[in-house]
Amino acid sequence: MTQTAATRTPASTAATKTAAAAATESRPRGRPSSGARERILEAALEVIKAEGYAGTSLDKVAARAGESKGLVAYHYGSKQGLVAEVARAVAETITSVVLERLDRVDDVEGIIGATADGVDRVLDDDVRLARVYFDLAAVSVVDPEIRSAIAEINEGWRAVLVERLTGAGLAAARSRVLTVMVIAGIQGLALERIERGKTAELRQARDLFVRGAVAAAS
Repeated sequence: MTQTAATRTPASTAATKTAAAAATESRPRGRPSSGARERILEAALEVIKAEGYAGTSLDKVAARAGESKGLVAYHYGSKQGLVAEVARAVAETITSVVLERLDRVDDVEGIIGATADGVDRVLDDDVRLARVYFDLAAVSVVDPEIRSAIAEINEGWRAVLVERLTGAGLAAARSRVLTVMVIAGIQGLALERIERGKTAELRQARDLFVRGAVAAAS
C-alpha cells in the first residue's frame, strides 16, 4: 500500500528528503534540475518498501515516478545503481535519527541506550525502512554494487560509534570491539521486532543487551 503526502510518517518523509538531497548533490553541475532525478529516487524507495528488492524493476519505478524507463536508466544506469542510492538514503535517514539521540548523552551506557532508542524510533515511524535495509543487506552478498553501498553504510556507523565511545573515555581498541558488539546486537533486536513485533520478551532482551554491553565496556 502506498502513502500519500498527508499520511507519510516522519521517517518516511525524512528518507524522501534525504534521497532528494543525495540526488541533487550527485547531479552534474551546470544542468538545471527538472526534478526528475529526485522523483525517481523517491519512487524507487516507495517501490522497494512495498515490493522488496526482488519485486523492484526500472519499469515499476518509472511508472511510479511518472517518467520514462530510459530516463531512469540515464540517471542511475541500472537497477543496482538506483538501489545503491536508495540504500544510502535509507542509511542516512536512520543515522540522522540515531545521532539526534546521541547528541544528548556522553557516557557509555547513554551512548549504547541512545543508539538502541534511535533504531526503535525508526521502527516506530516506518518499519519498512528497516526492512529495506535488511533486504538490501541480504542482496549485497551476491551483488557487488549494492555490497559496496552497504559496506559504506556500515563503515559510517562504526566510525560514529567508535568516535563517541572513545570520547566517553574508552580506549580506541576497546571502542572498536564494543562497536562491533553494539551494531550486531541492535541489528538482531531489530530483526526480532520486525518478525514478532514489540513483545515483552523483546523489551527485556533489549535491557539485558544494554546492560551486557555496558558491563563488557568496563
